[in-house]
Amino acid sequence: MDLVSTTTAQGRIGHCRIRSEGTLFECLETLGLSREEAERLLSMGAIYHEHERVQSNRALLAGHYVRVHLNPRRFPVEAVDWPGAVVHENDRFIAVNKPPGIPVHATVDNRVENVLHQLTLALGSPLHITQRLDAEVSGLIVFARTRDFQRQFNQMLVERKVKKKYLALVSRAPDAGRHVHYMKPAERSPKTLGREAHPGWRECVLNVDRVTRWSGASGQDLFELEIDLETGRTHQIRVQLSAMGSPIIGDKLYGSAICHDASGAVREGIALCSVSTSWSDECGDWSFTLDASWRA
Repeated sequence: MDLVSTTTAQGRIGHCRIRSEGTLFECLETLGLSREEAERLLSMGAIYHEHERVQSNRALLAGHYVRVHLNPRRFPVEAVDWPGAVVHENDRFIAVNKPPGIPVHATVDNRVENVLHQLTLALGSPLHITQRLDAEVSGLIVFARTRDFQRQFNQMLVERKVKKKYLALVSRAPDAGRHVHYMKPAERSPKTLGREAHPGWRECVLNVDRVTRWSGASGQDLFELEIDLETGRTHQIRVQLSAMGSPIIGDKLYGSAICHDASGAVREGIALCSVSTSWSDECGDWSFTLDASWRA
């Protein structure tokens, strides 16, 4: 098969521009992939044709573009008891205790090793995203079972009618109270914050409701924070606490020098847990809580 092929990012991604007609498997073979390897990458959702994720062999025409993630990032979904992670379920939604180290939804190179896909398989019914937690973060998250509930819950989030609390461990205690920052718009992390508003920057608001001294297993003095989140920006708690001089234990991206893994976790995470979610709707008052089991 005649194609132009390059690789980038230390050989992790193959880029192919097709010069003559052929098949996707023929294209992948020119990258040195066996049929078994090609099928594995297809099943994981690591291959794109004309910028769309594909899962099966197909005809390619001259000028078509293929991108292959040769070494997808892996997540230990087999180690999780997914039905056991469900805290509550009914015909409208489920509440789940998300393990740390696993993304909520598909990543660019892996469509199957995530909470949404694994719960859909385990429960045998489709689920829909209503909210997100970073892969490194553990705790409560709500998935919709119907599109109507998804729209309703998302609107409640916009109107700040869903109350969420988090617990975090830090090595330096911040001031209690309400903290306001502004986040510079950017797709990539780490995020950048400022104290002053700028055009296009998004307001980030959280309340540190409680600061409690906590003794780690190695004897170091840490501080457990109870956080009430008013806005829900990507990495918000992590970057705000870091900006306040109190990075979360285990959060190397935002300046922590202390390792952390949650008790019983299948993968190392950070010491941030979503411990409470509550709201009211036409079906009643809903409130779910968890305990955070720290080991630092």
